[in-house]
Amino acid sequence: MSENLVHTVRAGTIEMEYARIGSGPKPLIVIPGLSIKSVMKSAASLEGPYKIFREKYTLYFFDRKKDAKPGYSLPEMADDQVAALKALGIEKADIYGVSQGGMIAQYMAVRNPEVVNKLVLGSSTSKAEPRQITTIQNWARLARSRETSTLVNAFIDDCFSEKFTARYRRALLALYKEISDEELDRFAVFADACDYVDTYDDLGKIKCPVLVLGAGKDLVTTPEASVKLAEKLKAEGVPCEFYMYEDCGHAVFDERPDYKQRIFDFLEKE
Repeated sequence: MSENLVHTVRAGTIEMEYARIGSGPKPLIVIPGLSIKSVMKSAASLEGPYKIFREKYTLYFFDRKKDAKPGYSLPEMADDQVAALKALGIEKADIYGVSQGGMIAQYMAVRNPEVVNKLVLGSSTSKAEPRQITTIQNWARLARSRETSTLVNAFIDDCFSEKFTARYRRALLALYKEISDEELDRFAVFADACDYVDTYDDLGKIKCPVLVLGAGKDLVTTPEASVKLAEKLKAEGVPCEFYMYEDCGHAVFDERPDYKQRIFDFLEKE
């Protein structure tokens, strides 16, 4: 862990870790998706991929709250995230949410539209497709039954493209060494929440420009979910841009170097 990057914010009974990168005047909040191990464990590795943001933005990468109990819902995660931002003195920010992070970001923009300046949703959904429920429930089952090796391999195969995993499987496996029972239980709690995402009918409450990024070979949230999300936002009159990475899997945000540039260009657009 990079101790100088990782901090803790407290808001009432909430305690949440975050990594802060960059020194720009504009806050960019990054809400990661499900991860078997917290991104805080490898915070230093975030600096390179996000280097184009670091002069104009201060980036805050958030973990979920500590001491999360079974039944912890996506709306609760969103409310806790807003509370954490306010505790840091951040009244309004650009929000980039990936996968489950995008679900949380949607709830933030629906329930607290005054907090969100611009919204980026990567490989996310407003309502769980059957494929998503099957895939993520399987992850949760494997975590609870302590089938760690099977879970890690399933997670990698479901999230990344075949081409990417063929080249980087050994490096990806190295990220998931020595997973504790506590980490498995925590992962399962967050995985359970994904089944119940349901922002679709409330998307018209979003008051800011939105960029939706999908992946044509997404085996988790599915490309159909990204299309439905973008189409509903447009139908509700929400300013929305949409781009589909046709030949990429769910974790396209980690595979394609132009992904961050596309986000940067959207955020910088007047």
